Amino acid sequence: MGLISDLNPINYQEQKNQFLANPNFNPQFRYVRQFSTEELLSKGLPSTNYLSLAQQILDTASSQFTPEEFENRRGPLLDQATVTKAIKDFIAAHHLETQISLVWSEEFVSRASVTDENLVKLRLPCLIREQDLTGLIYHELGTHALRRLNYFQQPWYKKKRKFGFSPYIKTEEGLASIHSLLPQTDPIAYLAAINYLTIQQAQTSSFLEIWHFIRQYITDEERAFAMTFKKKRGLTDTSQPGGFTKDLVYFEGLAEITKFLINNDFPIKELYFGKISWQDIDRAKELNPDFQPILPIFYTQNPQAYQRQVRLIAETNFFI
Repeated sequence: MGLISDLNPINYQEQKNQFLANPNFNPQFRYVRQFSTEELLSKGLPSTNYLSLAQQILDTASSQFTPEEFENRRGPLLDQATVTKAIKDFIAAHHLETQISLVWSEEFVSRASVTDENLVKLRLPCLIREQDLTGLIYHELGTHALRRLNYFQQPWYKKKRKFGFSPYIKTEEGLASIHSLLPQTDPIAYLAAINYLTIQQAQTSSFLEIWHFIRQYITDEERAFAMTFKKKRGLTDTSQPGGFTKDLVYFEGLAEITKFLINNDFPIKELYFGKISWQDIDRAKELNPDFQPILPIFYTQNPQAYQRQVRLIAETNFFI
C-alpha cells in the first residue's frame, strides 16, 4: 500500500460520526502504521508569498459573499443518480466506457478521486452541488484520468526516472484545479485558498482549532470535517501540532500552471502527453513526436473559450 492509502484511518467513519454529533473534541485516529515527520512534510510547507496570495483571495471572496451566499451560488445539491449519469455521459463522450469505472462508498475520505486503475471513487453521502459537478468531472476525469490513459501509451511509461522526467504533482493538481474552476460563474479559488491557509495553521494548531476556522467559511459540516481531517491526517492524536502537507500542491500548482499556460500560448496537447510536469513537455514530444493524446472535450470543442476562461481565472485570483 502507498502513503496516501495508509493515511486513511481505520476508524475514520466512527470518529467523524462522533465529532459531527458533538464537535468539541480532537479526534483520535488509528492507522495501519505510524508516519514519520519526513513523510508528512514530504511536499514541504506553504511559502510566505503564496500564503499572502491565499489570504488576499479569501478576503476578496469574503467581502463579496457570505458563506451561505457562496454555497447557494454553486446551485442545489444533486442526488447520487444524477451525479452518476453525468459522469457516465462524460466517459461515453470520450469513448472510454471499458477503461473507466466508478464506485460510491461511505468509507472514502476524499469527496472524489481516481485510482491508478482509473476507478472513480465517490464519497457518500452525495454532497455535490450543480456547479461543482461539472468542475469535479473536469478535475478527476478530464484531467487525471485522461492524462493517465495517455501516459499508459508512452515509451517512458513507468520509466520516467530513467528518462529524466521532473516531479509532476504540481502540474497535475494545478491543471486539475484550473479545470475545476472552468464552469464556475465566479471562478475564485475560495476553497483552494482556505485549504492552503489551513495547511500552515495545522503545523501549530489542533483539529478543533482548524475546524472552527474552516467553519467561518464553509457551512456544510461534512465538507468542513473532510477538509479539516485532510490537514491533520497522519496524526493519531489530532490535538498535537502537525499534519500532512500534500494539499499545498493544489494552490501552488494552480497559480503556477495558470501563468505558464498564459505565457506559453496554451500548450494543452503537450500537457496531455501523460502525467508530466510542464517542464518536460519538450522531452515528451521528442520521445514520441507523432503521439495524438486523448484531449478533454471541454477544450477541443472550443479552445478559444477555454483560453478566455483561464485568463479570467488568472485575473480573478490575482495570478497575473
